[in-house]
Amino acid sequence: MMAAHPPAPARHRGIAEDGIAAYIAETVPVDSLVADGYLAGHDGRLIAQQLRAPQLRQAMGHSVCHTVQPDVDNFFQEDGEPDADWKQRRVRAVRDHCTVCPVRAACAELALRDGDTAGVRGGLAPQKLDRRLTAETTRLERARAADEQVGEEQHARIAAGLELQRLTGQYLGTGTPQKRRENVEKIRDAARRRDELVSAYRRTAGWTAAA
Repeated sequence: MMAAHPPAPARHRGIAEDGIAAYIAETVPVDSLVADGYLAGHDGRLIAQQLRAPQLRQAMGHSVCHTVQPDVDNFFQEDGEPDADWKQRRVRAVRDHCTVCPVRAACAELALRDGDTAGVRGGLAPQKLDRRLTAETTRLERARAADEQVGEEQHARIAAGLELQRLTGQYLGTGTPQKRRENVEKIRDAARRRDELVSAYRRTAGWTAAA
């Protein structure tokens, strides 16, 4: 009988987990990620890291804080408040809100992307957020760069849609037959440009061609 394979080194397990998390993040819509519990716990942390900032903000619409709207002061240490008192309040806030929140991993990741570590986010105390901010500097820099690219691509899609709208309103049905044909071609070019940008976005977002 062949001996059992030894467990994979932690580094290789991490690579495999990251690949699975990336696949889930790319193929499952945000609302489904929330409903299926993918944005809470250890797996949630890995998946949240693969999401872009707009997706993380979309997920926050499902947070306990969004639906219950607790007193936000519960998540911040008051000026001059003894650490022991703040710890007790913090523990209660995490117990009552963060531990039951379906998007706590997304909340923590968004705080790290924004460099917002002043209060409790995603069930993590400011000290833990600061440690992660330092330990994950390179990853977060890459994530912010990807977020910025997504923002630029979104602006390009909006601009393409507005240009199509402008051309349609300005040119359609005006001028000589030859001029109208030229105008229609301009409109078709603008529509193709818009559709190319939208299709590229859908592919990177994991949408199907018909979505």
